[in-house]
Amino acid sequence: MTMTDRSNILILLSDEQDARALGCAGHPWVHTPHLDALAARGTRFTNAFTPSPICVPARASLATGRWVHQDGRYWDNAMGYDGAVRGWCHALRD
Repeated sequence: MTMTDRSNILILLSDEQDARALGCAGHPWVHTPHLDALAARGTRFTNAFTPSPICVPARASLATGRWVHQDGRYWDNAMGYDGAVRGWCHALRD
């Protein structure tokens, strides 16, 4: 497969984003024109759940497809996800 045959995948994550704090969600004074434009052209979920209330473990879980407690490395923000545990992003690269 050549590079031109591969699909482009873009994942955008906003850190500590409250779903209600978006213009497209009807917030009266928060202005998010770029996120609103993406929401208008894409899929917007009304409910989302996280495997961890702390951002680094949640992102590591998203990257690896594993629960936070399954690895034990990424319990807090002091230890960032270093890619040592293979995840779906590695499979896409391969």
